[in-house]
Amino acid sequence: MKKFFANVVPALLLVAFFMACNQEEDNNEVVIRDKAEQYQKDIDTIDWFIDNHFMTVTPDYDVTFAPLPEDGSQQSIRNQTQYPLQFKTVSLDGIDYKLYFINFREGINNRPSEVDSIYVSYRGVRTSLAQFDSATTPIWLQLDNVVRGWREILPLFKTGSYDSGSSGPNPVSFTDFGAGVMFIPSGLGYFSQAVSGLPAYTPMIFNFKLLELNYRDHDRDGILSKDEVANPGDNPMLYDLDGDGIFNMFDVDDDGDTVLTRAEITADGNFESPIVFPYPTCPGGTPKYLDNSCN
Repeated sequence: MKKFFANVVPALLLVAFFMACNQEEDNNEVVIRDKAEQYQKDIDTIDWFIDNHFMTVTPDYDVTFAPLPEDGSQQSIRNQTQYPLQFKTVSLDGIDYKLYFINFREGINNRPSEVDSIYVSYRGVRTSLAQFDSATTPIWLQLDNVVRGWREILPLFKTGSYDSGSSGPNPVSFTDFGAGVMFIPSGLGYFSQAVSGLPAYTPMIFNFKLLELNYRDHDRDGILSKDEVANPGDNPMLYDLDGDGIFNMFDVDDDGDTVLTRAEITADGNFESPIVFPYPTCPGGTPKYLDNSCN
């Protein structure tokens, strides 16, 4: 997999999301906010934005938002039909979050999992239309180190293709990449944390383009993290086959049979043997590294 040289330092918003205490500063005093109550405020704000603004989309899927004019010459984001408004439900902390998104184009090649590295450009704005973050020059990000809203939406899209040109391995232009918009409640973003240009408890709106990806193998056992699940498309961050408290993507012995996963996916069980595919299976057809009844 080729990597492309670019600004590899993520903008502030997309550094690892560590949820702090649910708090806000009020005259230097900490005030705790209820997550369900805050979500209701956030979704009301997002719905208001969607119903009272329109968007302009360029041929390259750059997006600008503006208030609806009174003359009725534009349609709201919700009512425009070229790019239908969609949502997925994300259950977290006992709350069913409505995570709105728009799919301008799905993309044509590879789809990331929640834990892969992605090469993206993006722009982030608040519902006030103030920009707080952007990466117009594409950067590499690790999806397991960004806010929850990104991890939920980016796997719905695919990468595109590119032309290398004659000046070396770096891409000159991308085509057919995935592109869209997502509207993130603060509970799927930074919630109580304030970052540069973004106060605590602030919903976020992102326009993004998914250009390329690298599939990752976190535990270096020879199996891509996205494949260390029971069913294709499952979230690798939630799958622990042997129940030892270590997700498969970090577990060097996925099925807990004391035989290293890396040895169970070789042709003869020898750790030094070349990895083969399809992986060796048990009599019932389950891959050996996922079945502790055989090794």
